[in-house]
Amino acid sequence: MPDIHLHVGLPKTGTSTIQAALDARVDALAASGVLYPGGRHRAQRLAAYDLLGQRVHGEDHDGVAGAFPRLASEVAAYAGPSALISEEELGMARPRQVRRLARSLGRDRLHVVVGVRDMARTVVSAWEQNIVTGSTTPWREFIAAVRDPQVSPMPEATAFWVRHDVLRVLDAWGTVVPPERIRVVTVPPRGVAARCLLDRFATATGLPPGIWDSGDVAVRNVALGAAEVEAVRRLNDVLVPRLNQDQYRFVVEDGLRPRLAVARPRPLRLPAEDLPWAKSYAEVLVRDLARRGVVVVGDLADLVPDDRADPGRPFDEVTDGELLEAAEAALAALALGHGHLFRRYRRAFLQREGRRPTPQEVMGSAARAAGFGLRKAALRRTAHNRLLARAASAYVARTSGPRTRVED
Repeated sequence: MPDIHLHVGLPKTGTSTIQAALDARVDALAASGVLYPGGRHRAQRLAAYDLLGQRVHGEDHDGVAGAFPRLASEVAAYAGPSALISEEELGMARPRQVRRLARSLGRDRLHVVVGVRDMARTVVSAWEQNIVTGSTTPWREFIAAVRDPQVSPMPEATAFWVRHDVLRVLDAWGTVVPPERIRVVTVPPRGVAARCLLDRFATATGLPPGIWDSGDVAVRNVALGAAEVEAVRRLNDVLVPRLNQDQYRFVVEDGLRPRLAVARPRPLRLPAEDLPWAKSYAEVLVRDLARRGVVVVGDLADLVPDDRADPGRPFDEVTDGELLEAAEAALAALALGHGHLFRRYRRAFLQREGRRPTPQEVMGSAARAAGFGLRKAALRRTAHNRLLARAASAYVARTSGPRTRVED
């Protein structure tokens, strides 16, 4: 059985960049004797969902059942020297799930890799991620709940600590893996090239030197600026009640976020008032990691936030001018996305009908869809608007046929 290197997160520690780099080098990994089960990160995520009992609507829901046994069987059948699995959802595994995984994969050859990032960047990035996945919680409410969950209880803060408490993750995986086979990879400071993180990851997982030399290193999940995040947060008030999860992901995460850019974005930096808390947390964490005897790849000093605070306004103080620029960028992003969707619609129509739709057909269909949507929106508001209520009654009277009166 091969040595198994299991990368379990944490979230917001460059996992998407690492997984994209691995996906792009499956052939190079295989040539080096490294099994990447499933051939894509997607298969490993589904296996983690299966192990944890997690289901995410719209993410190949039908492929989850049995995904973990399939992955375990592939690893068990491999005769090469090593296998590599990377999925941050595994950081949420409880001890019994950890034990099940160890029984299935073989605990004696299991190595665990955990990425850790300084709290100043982690908490801000986590809040941003919440916003682009539908949250409307303002920053100040979120950070207050994270700093003191007992005083300010909030589900988003609870979810933050479930995902980002590295000591809890180490305790869970430490039930089956000894400290000498646990690697903690520290995320390099701001401004260091992504290649540095990949090199640290390669060291922690025993990947061959030069594995990243072929192809570019693509940085995933590029951060938005302060005004862009605020624009999305306000949009969520309108979008979330009206879109299902698939629609929201398509419109915001896949459509709006990658294209939402202003000329001079103002980066999200932890406000000065929260820096002492982040530093205090880091100092306790560094002492605990040193005491546990886990192998550190990188430098524990990377986990201590920089003392220098952003001299400008706190990022949650957005001017009307900044918000207007972000709103214009959002409109442009949605227009571009709609244009791409239009081309996809035309191709699908050609495949189905053997001809392209005429401009009149496309515009007519779009107009009818818009009109239907407006009528639905107006109908929802009739309970609170007398003018709309009268218009709706007149419409019903005009479009309905003769009615037969029902006698008592």
